[in-house]
Order: sequence, then structure tokens, then C-alpha cells
Amino acid sequence: MNLKKNKEKYKEKYFRLMADIENIKLRYLRDIENIKKTSCENAIRSFLPVVDSIELIYKNTSNEKIKSSIKVTIRIISNMFKNNDVKNINPSKFETFNPLLHQAIVSIKMPVKENLIFSVLQKGYIIGKKIIRPALVSITCK
Repeated sequence: MNLKKNKEKYKEKYFRLMADIENIKLRYLRDIENIKKTSCENAIRSFLPVVDSIELIYKNTSNEKIKSSIKVTIRIISNMFKNNDVKNINPSKFETFNPLLHQAIVSIKMPVKENLIFSVLQKGYIIGKKIIRPALVSITCK
């Protein structure tokens, strides 16, 4: 009788320990995934000023040879962003202002509906569903 109780007791301990090990394994995998996401977000966030500068040079350069070289660089960056699920937030003119995606920097008085985007001062970026930088915009007001 005592052996049977001990057997059941150890069997129960075994199953609990196995469940604990499985939970630790799952928590470890989840933590590793979170570390990967966070490090990717931080790397991309620190790279955004470089992207902004490259795009600004492209817009303001009239030399076609330089422009074509910069275009290749922009394409490489675009592919890197695509592979890491990074999308840009670049609203069009008179699109409705969304405070979750846009940050209003300037208000411009206009005889149109309020809270429409007038211009984009700086593109925003999003990874998956997380905003890493909102788009800086000017909006209309009355």
C-alpha cells in the first residue's frame, strides 16, 4: 500500500516537472523571439536618419549618374525593409489625419475640412503592427 502511494506521488511529481520544463521551454522561445524583434526595431530605428538623408539627396540631386547610384541604394534598403516587415507611413495630400500614425507639427489655415494632411515633412515607419516612427505632417485647420 505504501509503495503504491509513493509511486503515485512520484508519478505526479514527474508530470509536474515535465510540465514545468515545457513551460520554461516555451517562455525561453518567446523571450528569444521578443529579443529578436526588439533588436531589429532598434537597428532599423537608428538607421532611419540615414534613409532620410539618402532620400533627401536623391530628391535634390540633378546629376543623373549620382541619381541612378542612389536609386540602387534606395532599392537595396527597400528590399531590406520588405524582408523585415517594415512599411513606410507616407500619407497623401488631404488624407484624413490619424493620430495613431501621424504626428502633426504644423497647422495651416485653409478653407477646407479640418484635420486633413496638407504635406508630409518626414515619412513614418511601422514594423508589423508596431509604429517605430510616426509620419511628421502638416494639417489643415480653419
